Amino acid sequence: MVKLILALHNHQPVGNFDSVLEEAYNLAYKPFFDALERHPGVRLSVHFSGILYDWLEERHPAYLDRVAELVKAGRLEILSGGYYEPILALLPEEDRRGQVNMMRDYIRRRFSTDPAGLWLAERVWEPELAGSLAAMGVGYTALDDVHFFSAGFEEKALTGRYTTEYAGRHLDVFPINHRLRYLMPFAEPQQVIDYLKTFEGAGAALVMADDGEKFGLWPGTHDLVYKKGWLEKMFGLLEKNSSWLSTARFSDCLASPSKGLAYLPTTSYHELSQWALPAEKSRRLAGLWDESPEDFRQFLRGGYFRNFFSKYPEANRLYRRMLRASRKVGQSGSNLGRTSLYKAQCNCGYWHGVFGGVYLPHIRMAVYRNILEAESSLPGRRGTPHFHLEREDWDADGRPELLAEGEKANFYFSPARGGGMWEWDYKPRRVNFGSVVWRHPEAYHAGPAKNIAEADKKRAAADEALKKDLAYDWHPRMCLLDHFLHPDTTLQAFEKATYGEQGDFVLGEYSFKHSEDSEGMLLKLSRDGNAWAAGAHQPVRVSKHVLLRHDGSWRASYKVTNLAGQPAEFWFGPELALSFSGKASCPPGERKAVKEIAFPDPVYGGVELEFSEPLDLWVFPLETISRSEEGAEKTYQGAVLLPHLKRRLEAGAHFSFSLEVRPL
Repeated sequence: MVKLILALHNHQPVGNFDSVLEEAYNLAYKPFFDALERHPGVRLSVHFSGILYDWLEERHPAYLDRVAELVKAGRLEILSGGYYEPILALLPEEDRRGQVNMMRDYIRRRFSTDPAGLWLAERVWEPELAGSLAAMGVGYTALDDVHFFSAGFEEKALTGRYTTEYAGRHLDVFPINHRLRYLMPFAEPQQVIDYLKTFEGAGAALVMADDGEKFGLWPGTHDLVYKKGWLEKMFGLLEKNSSWLSTARFSDCLASPSKGLAYLPTTSYHELSQWALPAEKSRRLAGLWDESPEDFRQFLRGGYFRNFFSKYPEANRLYRRMLRASRKVGQSGSNLGRTSLYKAQCNCGYWHGVFGGVYLPHIRMAVYRNILEAESSLPGRRGTPHFHLEREDWDADGRPELLAEGEKANFYFSPARGGGMWEWDYKPRRVNFGSVVWRHPEAYHAGPAKNIAEADKKRAAADEALKKDLAYDWHPRMCLLDHFLHPDTTLQAFEKATYGEQGDFVLGEYSFKHSEDSEGMLLKLSRDGNAWAAGAHQPVRVSKHVLLRHDGSWRASYKVTNLAGQPAEFWFGPELALSFSGKASCPPGERKAVKEIAFPDPVYGGVELEFSEPLDLWVFPLETISRSEEGAEKTYQGAVLLPHLKRRLEAGAHFSFSLEVRPL
């Protein structure tokens, strides 16, 4: 008897729009279970992330009642996991255990069953997970067959569960069959049966485990799976062939012994390992994969999940920010803020593959919102408002970042990278005004933006049209990066990052000091560098004193000094990279002689700027072009603002000005 283990993983990111969840429910989650109930001969395993459980309890509790009835009837197995769909390998052990226990407690309470199996988010595997999960009472999980290929296993041997271990603790692992993943639901149902027939007489247990959204929500799949009857035909054929084929839950396949010991390396499914590589390496691996014979592909290796943190510094900052919140929650000795912390650990905002991921502002901002919510839930110090300053090397470059945290705001600076401020948390609104992603090269920019559905000619043409807007940033986008512009620079060239940068300050290292101030904390940053002027490199000093106020606002006071022995003309401007919910909140363009200006935002609240003297102001939208499930898309990340001025300085002379930035 051949056993087919069908397993669905249903999930939506924390922070996703309610309309998207409702669409997923109507197009995929509900009709799938409608069909399942009509076919009593089909058994299934399913995992829902806690985000969906929370939403379904509020919007469609009767659906969960139906799930409970299927569990009671012995037709459905519920898999556990981290409640808010974290990458478990990335979490401190306490959070890892807390997420799994939260999910297990919910399943026991809602479905009256004790889950022994666990769904591993994105199938991201690190060997020490075996010991960690086993210690929590997890009996088994499912990983892709590529994990086994990476350990030297033959495909024909992957017809049942194996056992791995760490420090003597055992965990069973079911291999997920990649051929079944690609066949269902895109091949004719009879092709699936024909493939399964090749295992008749071998006592095989084969796993097809994949996203439930591919059965209705992915582009084109609702028509295929339901309107054209793919799922009805598939379930009907499974029942018709019951003489040699049966559907099974994972728990139905535990009576026979394990097929043996398997030590699996750190990896995930092949596509993710490809996406985790730098753009050029990712493109080369994709080409090798497409050109290689199938029996050679098992030897091709990519990166793994943590590589996203070096590929996207924004993801690394988000990750380090989450870990910082986790330490605070853990040190509090209470459960205050723990649920918000767990929501912030949802994996979707920390990487990018087919779906938008780190490129989606609302998903990224939801992580920050929950981090700030978790920290704000903790007992705080009472008394006179003050800032707490820490030095911590977040990007592993051997030089510290500055983390200034107060009652109403946090301000994080990178003295080694232009003295810029990359995070400005305004706690009353639970918003990080510095949450932007800059424009990175991606492997798919050089070719078709391959997606999860076949693109028609109109979509392909739209993708190619978007690529005409491609631009790449040569430096991080954050506040208080100091530019010296070429005399011919235009707003359009500055926006495209094709202008001539005349100074070495944007990526240069600044010295720093700090002191207390009656209004807050004063950071004094300074750099002696060079700017090209009068046909030569001229020594210049840029000093910026940044006053961080207790009310969440801040002021940057600039002094630019010509250290050369001759006069020189300079065109100078400090960059502000700020998060807005849409382009209408910060209209692009050139503005002359601006003294004050406000940019209200209906979602984030917005900001207002005030300058010590009228300055010209450039504004352009920071927009990325990334891949989505349907193809390439342009995403608004926020705005880059450049107040700027031109001055002629005599030898030893300086000019000064200041800018105020206040949340609305």
